[in-house]
Amino acid sequence: MSYDAPFAGIKVIDLSQGIAAPYAGMLLAQHGAEVIKVELLDGGDWVRVSAPKPGGNTALSVMGNLGKQSIGVDLKSPVGCAVLWRLLEGADVFMEGFRPGVIRRLGFDYPTVSARFPAILYLSMSGFGQTGPYAERPAMDPVLQAFTGFMAENRDLNGRPMNIASIPVDMITALYAFQALSAALYARRDETHGRYIEASLLQGAAWLNTYAMLQRVIYDGDPPGARAHRGVYPTADGWILVIVSGRRGWGDFCRALEHPELGDDARFTSVVGRVANSADLAPILSEILSARTNAHWQARLSEYGVMHSVTNESLDMLRDPHVEATGLFSHLRQPGLPMTLPIPAIPGAPALQNGTRRATAPLAGADTEAVLRAHGYGLSEIADLRARGVISAAC
Repeated sequence: MSYDAPFAGIKVIDLSQGIAAPYAGMLLAQHGAEVIKVELLDGGDWVRVSAPKPGGNTALSVMGNLGKQSIGVDLKSPVGCAVLWRLLEGADVFMEGFRPGVIRRLGFDYPTVSARFPAILYLSMSGFGQTGPYAERPAMDPVLQAFTGFMAENRDLNGRPMNIASIPVDMITALYAFQALSAALYARRDETHGRYIEASLLQGAAWLNTYAMLQRVIYDGDPPGARAHRGVYPTADGWILVIVSGRRGWGDFCRALEHPELGDDARFTSVVGRVANSADLAPILSEILSARTNAHWQARLSEYGVMHSVTNESLDMLRDPHVEATGLFSHLRQPGLPMTLPIPAIPGAPALQNGTRRATAPLAGADTEAVLRAHGYGLSEIADLRARGVISAAC
C-alpha cells in the first residue's frame, strides 16, 4: 500500500455495464486495485457496440476500463456461473449494473454472494434505484437529466429544455459510487462483515441539480436571474462567458469593457437592479462584446480580474497553452484503435504511461486465459471451456 497505489491487494469483480459503475471500477484500478471486468460473450459490454470491430474499444469503453482485465463468460450457463464463483474467491468488491432483478435471476444477488463471502463489499448500480415504481425502467444519463429537472434548468433561447451532450449524470454517479466504495474499504478494516451499497443515476442526477432545486425552494419557485451576473455573449470571432461577482465586480467589468459609464447607470448599479433590468442589459453587453475579438476581451477581462473563458470546442481546449503547460492530458495508444487518445490526468493518481496496464483498456475478453490461469484453471480446462462456448474465444 502506498499513496500511488492505496488499493494494492484489493480484488474487484466487475459485472457492470455502461459507464457509471465501470468508471467507478476504473478509478479503483487507477488507485492500485486488481479489477477483473466480466463481459458478455457476444461483443462484451454494450458500450462496445459502435466499435470498429466486435468487442473493440470505443470512447466509453476506454474511459470505463483503463487498468482492468477483461474476461468473457457465459453467465447463463451453470458452467459459466461456476467460473464466476471461482473468480469471486478472495474478492473484496463485487460490482453489478443490471436492471433490478436480473442479478438475482443469475444467482449472484447480495444475499447469495455474501452468504459465501461474508466480507464482500457489493455495489449495485441502476437507473432509478432498486425499489419504487420506476425501478425496472430502462434509463441512461439523458433520461435522468430530463427527470430531475436538470434539462429544464438549461433551456435554449426558445425555452426548449436542453440535454447536455456530455455525460454529467454518469460521471457524478460514478464518483459517488467510487467514494462510497473507498469509504467502505476504509471502514472494513474494523468490520467483521461486508456491506451492500446501492447507487443510482437518479441519486447522482438529483445532486447534480440540487443547487437549482434549492434556489427554487428558497425563492418560492422563481430564483433571481443568473443572466444578470453571468452570460455567454457573441464576440467578433466566437463566444465568451463572463461572470460578474463581488462588490467591485460590476465596476471592474464596466472598466474592462471600456464603458465605465455603465457602472454609474442607476439601472445596473446593484444586483437587484441588474436582475430587474436584465432585458435592457443583455443587448447592451452583446453589442459591446461583439465588436472585438476573443483575444481582445481575454486580455481586458484578465487585466481587471473578471472571471471569463472563451467557449472552446473540445479539441481547441487540447491545444490551449495552459493545458499543454500543465500536462493535463496523456496521449495513449489503445488496443483496436489506430490513433492515440487524449486522457486527462486523474486527480491523486500517478500519471498514465503508454503500454502499462493502468493506461490500457482491454478488448472484450482479452485477458480470459490469463485470468483463468491465475485462478487455478489448467490449459486443458480452459480449452474445454472455450470449445463449449462458456468463455471468450482466443483474442
